[in-house]
Amino acid sequence: MSFKSPLFIFIVLITATSSLFAQQNYSGTIIDSQTKEPLFGAYVYLKNSDGETLSSTYTDFDGIFEIKKPGKNEFLVEVSFIGYQTLQQKMTAPQGNDLGTFELVSDGQEMEAFELSADALTGEVRGDTVAFNANAFKTRPQADADELVRKMPGVVIQNGVIEVQGEEVMEVLVDGRPFFGDNPAAALKNLPAQVVLKIEFLDQKSDEARLTGFDDGETTKTINIITKPGMRAGRFGKFYGGYGTDNNYIAGGNMNFFNEAQRLSILGLSNNINQQNFGEDDLGNLNSDDSRRGGNELAVGELPGITNTNAVGVNFSDEYQDEKLKVTGNYLFNDRDNVLTRSSSREYILPNDSLQLYNEDRNNQTRTQSHRMSARVDYNINERHALILRPRLGLDYRKSTTIRDAYNLFDEATPISRNQNTTVSERQSFNFRNSLNYRYNFTKEGRTLSTYIYTSTYDSDSKSDLVAVNENFQTANVDSLIQFRNNLYSSFYYSTGISYFEPISERSRLRVGYRLSNNASDTDQEVEIQEAETDFVRLDSALTNRFENQYMTHRGRLGYSYKSEKLSIYSTVSYESANIDSDRLFPGFENTKRSFSNILPRVVVNYDLGEFSNMRVDYNTDTDAPSIRQLQDVISNANPLQISNGNPDLNQEYSHRLFTRFRKINPETNRSLMFFLYGNIRNNYIGNETFVAAKDTLIQKDVLLVQGGQYTRPVNLDNYYVFRLYGSYGFPLKFMKSNLNINSSYTVRNRPGIINGQKNYNTNSTFSQGINLSSNINDRIDFNLSSRGSFNTVRSSLQEDLENNYYTHRTRADLFWNFLGGVFVGGSVNHQIYSGLGEGFDRSIMLVNLDLGYRIPPSNKTEIKLTVFDLMNQNVSIDRNVTDVYVEDERTQVLRQFVMLTVTYNLRRFGGYDMAL
Repeated sequence: MSFKSPLFIFIVLITATSSLFAQQNYSGTIIDSQTKEPLFGAYVYLKNSDGETLSSTYTDFDGIFEIKKPGKNEFLVEVSFIGYQTLQQKMTAPQGNDLGTFELVSDGQEMEAFELSADALTGEVRGDTVAFNANAFKTRPQADADELVRKMPGVVIQNGVIEVQGEEVMEVLVDGRPFFGDNPAAALKNLPAQVVLKIEFLDQKSDEARLTGFDDGETTKTINIITKPGMRAGRFGKFYGGYGTDNNYIAGGNMNFFNEAQRLSILGLSNNINQQNFGEDDLGNLNSDDSRRGGNELAVGELPGITNTNAVGVNFSDEYQDEKLKVTGNYLFNDRDNVLTRSSSREYILPNDSLQLYNEDRNNQTRTQSHRMSARVDYNINERHALILRPRLGLDYRKSTTIRDAYNLFDEATPISRNQNTTVSERQSFNFRNSLNYRYNFTKEGRTLSTYIYTSTYDSDSKSDLVAVNENFQTANVDSLIQFRNNLYSSFYYSTGISYFEPISERSRLRVGYRLSNNASDTDQEVEIQEAETDFVRLDSALTNRFENQYMTHRGRLGYSYKSEKLSIYSTVSYESANIDSDRLFPGFENTKRSFSNILPRVVVNYDLGEFSNMRVDYNTDTDAPSIRQLQDVISNANPLQISNGNPDLNQEYSHRLFTRFRKINPETNRSLMFFLYGNIRNNYIGNETFVAAKDTLIQKDVLLVQGGQYTRPVNLDNYYVFRLYGSYGFPLKFMKSNLNINSSYTVRNRPGIINGQKNYNTNSTFSQGINLSSNINDRIDFNLSSRGSFNTVRSSLQEDLENNYYTHRTRADLFWNFLGGVFVGGSVNHQIYSGLGEGFDRSIMLVNLDLGYRIPPSNKTEIKLTVFDLMNQNVSIDRNVTDVYVEDERTQVLRQFVMLTVTYNLRRFGGYDMAL
């Protein structure tokens, strides 16, 4: 910490200099004209008669600003704040240094005579928060919040995932309170754009950081929707139903009851056109893309293929005890029937420039039911005591039937072996997670004690029946397998810690902490096989297994935090001691113990480079232990051509991560610039060792791997890395009343692996160039155009001359035009290009959806719409996967052309009055 003394000396000098020149500054206060509350972050400019900026600043938490005197007797004071009308007032030789109090008027209210109109400012930067004015982005009257957010610079919404300037959004808040848990897409899709005042993109701090005020560097990319003050009490929502050709249908809606802090939202959904979550388009996801991520508290993982869904969701929030106690809760029920038809082609990269292919056709029918519940309690008991409680619960049931027909081949014309199998499986699971954070403030300001405890439990009971026929084309042998598998799995994890914070100066604090965590899990797998041509069933000891595992860590931590008006620094160094204790109880007892010790440094720096720009640098290290399934020395042969096994000798991974971000928004020009650099290097990366059998081989002397079959087990490898560079630049096109955003990214990922005893490094590089154009004309014409091309190179160290380069390009155009009374046309055009994937996968696809509708006057609340889906009947789903030992192309069945008629009713009732749209 050699920088500490010079830094403090510098701050002292700046403070002294500021006091000497205090008389050279004007001061003032900015408040809300109705509530009289101070406005934090309002921008203040002093300008000359030509409109040139002489000096500028922004207000603090008390709405107070200090600004350099312009050296002129006459000047113009301009004040702007998102969601408020810009104020301009002429000043002539003010007496003293106090300019007085300026009252800003919310959009939609009348302004005083001395105020002048001005263009709405697009956005602003306040530290880690980027805020955008909703009024600066025009949408159609019936638009949801996701249509509004999609227009903002650097925002990409695709396949249920929301990215803000390259970072995935994990949570949505409404007026600072959670809305539908960790499911951002559902929150945005079920809140009308009409009620939004502004949108904030922020790095939400951890629960402990919010309680203690000590920035620990842990953040979650979050959207905070600020609603208009006049629309925080009322009822609003929409209800829709549609029926089409091929018996396609959709029905659903949402209803919101807002009464300031007390809020209740109810969602419903039923359809057979692939809408599986509340955050998707009202009329389904035609692409059937399974790349969307699951795991959110109020979302279910998307299933590829075609799905029938019935779902209900509820969100509730309220405040009690004069806002000291805040409670939110969520519940989701989801029932789905899914049919998947998929073809895949896999090319293995073998030593000595040899290749092997694996082709598979799979048909799968799955029924799933899931319950998700979560809650959050924030209780600020008094000045000394506060806590945050977060319980989460999930119940799942899944039953599926899978029919697989797979080949191993030397080339497309020379098969090695074939496997045909049918698997019927069923699984029930239960999980519960709970976290409690508590904080105690001592009498000395900044001296704080915090503790936390986190627990999670997971239990599953699954069984599967497998019937398989294997054919070896080299020997002409045919054999069969009938197998019955039962698996019980349970785990219990806890983590608890305590931290003490001590101020060492006005702007800096020390932190001393300790954390203990333990993950205990066990699995009991029993596999029986039926002898060929008999009814005799026996235990298969090679596949049966009983395993217990414990992974315990102790971590001590010493941290330092410094924060000034422009600069904040958080640094910590941790010492971690970890122990793995694994017991194989059957077949035969075997104990594996491992101990690890590591030093884990971290440094996070945030710096405000100016009034409109911010930079963040985050270097972090961490460890990751192998899972119980990776440690299990038990063979899985769900697909007899591709069997796998665990490895009890695995070590933990050690990773280095670097994240650097710069962003700037100029509210005067409405231009935004952002870029980030991300890097991740893993030591002891848990990759795969793959063996491709040149002839029929017994694995562990008991399990047959046919010629051409693959046997995979996890191993520790080095030289795994991924780097990503991303940049975006947004600016208005005033001549066409639109906003343009240009973004570029370059990603390189190196995956190590071992195949047939030799190391291989598959290096996948991707360069992407994107452009987004969104209209800002009026509420009768709305369009969004996005186009992104990606060139991918794949290189293998085992076969350097082998090329698997490919190119993808996706262009989407959305249009809405209300051209005559209540009559409107709309729709979307998706053009997708796949090149370099090979015969049968290279495609140019034009997916067109067309709408023709009518809104019934005078309220325009009821909408009748006729939609043609996939007008040109070209819809397909294609994907490429690159791993350490193979490159795979997949093609999945999707919905095809149909026509649907839908009726939608929008409700807007605020202040006791219905609002027209």
